[in-house]
Amino acid sequence: MDSYSKLVFTVIAVSLAIIAAKMLEPKAAYAGPFSAGPTIGDFIDLREIHDPVKLSEARSKLMRGIPLVRVQGGQISADVE
Repeated sequence: MDSYSKLVFTVIAVSLAIIAAKMLEPKAAYAGPFSAGPTIGDFIDLREIHDPVKLSEARSKLMRGIPLVRVQGGQISADVE
């Protein structure tokens, strides 16, 4: 085996070792974008808004904040805005 092949195999082996080490590294489990969704209390607070325009805007903002997962044709996509 020539030196070029040894170098290539060494790089591959080191890369695989790094990938394996990263998989074993403990990480915190975060819900990510789903943790910032509106709560029931946010919807209850809508009762305190008496201006119809502001109420509509606040309700729309809360509805857009709900994380949705749609399954269409066997494909799963998560829409989070």
